[in-house]
Amino acid sequence: MTDFALPLDGGCFCGAVRYRIDQAPLFTMACHCTDCQQMTASAFSLGLAVPGDGFRLTTDVAPRPLEKTADSAAISTRYVCPACAGWTHTTTTGSPDTVVVRPSSLDDSRWVRPIAEIFTRSAHPWARLATAFSYETEFEDPSPIVESFKTSDIRPG
Repeated sequence: MTDFALPLDGGCFCGAVRYRIDQAPLFTMACHCTDCQQMTASAFSLGLAVPGDGFRLTTDVAPRPLEKTADSAAISTRYVCPACAGWTHTTTTGSPDTVVVRPSSLDDSRWVRPIAEIFTRSAHPWARLATAFSYETEFEDPSPIVESFKTSDIRPG
């Protein structure tokens, strides 16, 4: 994907944890799982999936890992700032080559909108989104979402 303006920078609420994305994101999504609802104190979380080697921390402050084992047995690790508890990104053993960035932590997140939604079985009825892809739980194969995102108009600026 050559039409993606990079790098993308972001960080937590207080600025202690900062990161940079220097490879094009794979896709955007909304997650309606109850864990994300609890973490955000909202109806869902937004995610920006990026290649793991395209994400790096740019400050010396290490985010605090919060681990939870999902129903799938994959371990999901949410990273939060040790000072302000701002949730910046997530990794999972189920997709070890991908980092899911919380796009609300980007310096400019106005362009972000989800192309997919997952865990709709636990979605609040009023919080369902008009996305191209919708799954009751997790998706097994992200390739249709990735391909659709590549040709979408979801881009910064």
